[in-house]
Amino acid sequence: MFVLANFGVFIPQQAPTTFLMPQQIAEIDPGGKVGAYAWVSVMGAVSGIVLAPLAGALCDRTSGRFGRRRPWMVGGALGCVGALLFSGAQHTVAGVAFGSFLLSVSIMVMGAGLNAVVPDQVPPAQRGVVLGWAMVPLAGALILGGALIGLVSGFAAGYLVMAAFPLTVLLFGFWVRDTPLPVGGREPFSPRVFLRGYRISPKDDPDFVWALVSRFVMSLGYGLGTLYLPYFLDDVLHYERLFPGRSAEDGLLIVIGVNAVSTVAMVVLGGWLSDRLGRRRLPAFLGGVTMGVAAVPLALSPTWTMTLVSAVILGLGYGVYLAVDTALVTEVLPASANRSKDLALGNLMGSLPYVLVPPIASFLIGSLGGYPALFLGSTAMSVGGAALVWKVKGVR
Repeated sequence: MFVLANFGVFIPQQAPTTFLMPQQIAEIDPGGKVGAYAWVSVMGAVSGIVLAPLAGALCDRTSGRFGRRRPWMVGGALGCVGALLFSGAQHTVAGVAFGSFLLSVSIMVMGAGLNAVVPDQVPPAQRGVVLGWAMVPLAGALILGGALIGLVSGFAAGYLVMAAFPLTVLLFGFWVRDTPLPVGGREPFSPRVFLRGYRISPKDDPDFVWALVSRFVMSLGYGLGTLYLPYFLDDVLHYERLFPGRSAEDGLLIVIGVNAVSTVAMVVLGGWLSDRLGRRRLPAFLGGVTMGVAAVPLALSPTWTMTLVSAVILGLGYGVYLAVDTALVTEVLPASANRSKDLALGNLMGSLPYVLVPPIASFLIGSLGGYPALFLGSTAMSVGGAALVWKVKGVR
């Protein structure tokens, strides 16, 4: 049921912003589509910096007979359905932007309740395999979401299809056991308490700090290696000349599909092996190094064949890293009373680097040797981030 609920989060989170909103904006404003889409995307990314920890902090302090996680899962799921239906009815860039903001808010609310279920209820020795299965929806979200959107015509129909998925979170919210918060079980929420939650002490919680730093650097490397693939296919491989009659978008979907298959193939196995071995750092390190190695063929031999080889290698490493690193973070949370908020901060370390990727990539491509420099930079960041996981001492 938890895996099913994750489909309800990851598909609405990824598929509309990848397949529906860009085309919707291009139809509304063909001349200014690039700037308009960038503005819409930034709204969702920046809002998460405040909304995710805020929702997590409030979720940790929710009391009542319905539990502390259930109200956020149920409320977020209903809000997500409404945000998707609203977005499908928009005919202005401002309307699409507001729909993107509402979608981001609802996903943060759902995540506040859903993400804390594993540290709340799953024993540490089983978290690798549970989170491995839970990451399958993340790995396959774009492929499944894109395929379903392709079966219908029109933006409204596409958003309607996406609106069915949050209902799985609604179902899980009513199904899962959720212990109500004892009276007086949390420090009362206030702006001061919320802002203090952003302050993480390297002295008091060194393992949590190093886990977040490692994830941040790893995500930066992953972003450098993947975010500019559409331009790489067009500007370096000249995909449309290489395969007449096909578009660069077709090539990108093939790369995404190959990568998703290899990721799914390893994500459950990686989590299971981590549980069986009783180790988190070694699998996370090996997965991160493999992700770094994946960018080397693109730097040294930029061909279509090497692009597919890199997609496979990246997926294998990412699959292992994804499940194991998430399990590792749940084991070094500073306090059980703030699990949802602390997990939200951990998730931010996976998304904030994407704000830095465009300027760094622009510098590497424009001043340090083009795409080979970009991919070697990705390798350096990924390997460096993987090495930092050894600084986490409280987990084997």
